[in-house]
Amino acid sequence: MRNLFVDEVNKIMRENDKVIFLTAECGFNVVEGLAEEFPKRFYNTGIAEQSLVGTAAGVALRGLKPVAYTMAMFLTMRAYEQIRVDVAYQNLPVILAGVIPGFGYGNSGPTHHSIEDAAIMRVLPNMTVVYPGNEIDVRAAARQAFELNKPCYIGLGRAPQDMDINYSSSEFKIGKAIQMKDGNHAAIFAYGAMLVSALKAAELLKKDGIDLRVYNMHTIKPLDIDALKIASKECGAVFTLEEENIIGGLGGAVAEFYAENSEYACKFKRLGVPDTYGEVTGTQKWIHSQYGIDAQGVATSIKEILK
Repeated sequence: MRNLFVDEVNKIMRENDKVIFLTAECGFNVVEGLAEEFPKRFYNTGIAEQSLVGTAAGVALRGLKPVAYTMAMFLTMRAYEQIRVDVAYQNLPVILAGVIPGFGYGNSGPTHHSIEDAAIMRVLPNMTVVYPGNEIDVRAAARQAFELNKPCYIGLGRAPQDMDINYSSSEFKIGKAIQMKDGNHAAIFAYGAMLVSALKAAELLKKDGIDLRVYNMHTIKPLDIDALKIASKECGAVFTLEEENIIGGLGGAVAEFYAENSEYACKFKRLGVPDTYGEVTGTQKWIHSQYGIDAQGVATSIKEILK
């Protein structure tokens, strides 16, 4: 999805001369075209994520619209203080583009597994947190992020190649979940790369007579409370699915809502990475299977909870 995001930002830069693009030595074979077309609006800070975010904040104070683009785990963790103080505290219109969160860099090991970014970005006041799941999502999210005129973190995972998309770009709204499949036995809220697992799990469960409703919860903050209310009332159970630590991310956010609003209490389960660092190294698909967040693992977990 990074290619799609950069392509959409490139189009936006043609329309708005206040938009600039910054990267921290990241994006080879992705950003070159943008850099060539806009050499005076493209900046590479080198492997210095703190400088990347600080510079983005500085130019935002001068009235520009910066995009700070680099690998998710280094953007959110090496530069967290700068994101917190320079960007979020000052409520500046900086788009923070985190490349390949979750296990997208699976073979690179735990240092490159970004399984905490959803939690730590969600806790920041003024911050919007979005994880597109397909081409429609990422292009719409890029444009709407500029319209927010406030801090926004966009997690750019690996684009799925085998997912049927049954909605248009006009239906994508930051802060509003999209129902991708109907069902009343249970509902699952997923985002990013996990949408494929959720949809395929629904196909598997259908064979057992279980109708799973699938939501694309692309925005973790602000959370779509209305969708959570509807799911709890119309379905027998609610699940969240993410390739991040189950503490603090989407699962944590949904659990907080149900815990504090007893009238919507329901059977609920978080599916994701247990509270541990990545214990295995391999492809993203293989790691998903090890943590039970592939389609088969998700289907099995849902059947166990429902019975």
